[in-house]
Amino acid sequence: MQYPDPNSDRRDGEELSVRLAAWAEDVAAALHEKYGAAVELEVGAMPYPIPDSHPAWRTLPDTRADSLGLSVEPVSPLSVPSGMTTTATVRVRNHGEVPRFLSTNGHLQSAVVDDAGRVVGGYVGAQHLPHVGFVVEPARSTEVPVLVGTDSVAPELGYAVPPGHWGLVVVLDTDQGKTVSLPMPLEVTPAPSRERA
Repeated sequence: MQYPDPNSDRRDGEELSVRLAAWAEDVAAALHEKYGAAVELEVGAMPYPIPDSHPAWRTLPDTRADSLGLSVEPVSPLSVPSGMTTTATVRVRNHGEVPRFLSTNGHLQSAVVDDAGRVVGGYVGAQHLPHVGFVVEPARSTEVPVLVGTDSVAPELGYAVPPGHWGLVVVLDTDQGKTVSLPMPLEVTPAPSRERA
């Protein structure tokens, strides 16, 4: 996901930083065994190895989308392999009487939540930042892409949100401020097996 330019000038003893995808824990283990503290490693959203305490990832908006007359529903069942990222499509419906404007970078942002509504994962990494707006007219709906990531932010789960049934909340950046949808069902499936080179 991120690594230093091998041609860049570095001072003696300067630590290198490498960021790996959430599914690459075995790669991190091999790098850590070979280079130890000389290479700072991140896997998904967390350092490798996972420290005893890890700061909160991010908080969700306090305002619920339904307070602005908006609701979000999946166009098709939401599913993503553990440790992977995908783009899905959701339908944003405006139950109000005025148009709502959504600001995005081409897709909505989301977070994976547990049964208690606690954020346990999401996409962590660089994104393109074009401004792409969507208008949701009154009593109408608009289909919008959403980025769905399974990088774990809960140390007890490991580096990737494990397979199982979770919730997905979508953050809507509206003309009235940021809001969050109610959780929608999300199935995290087992990661595909990878052949070693």
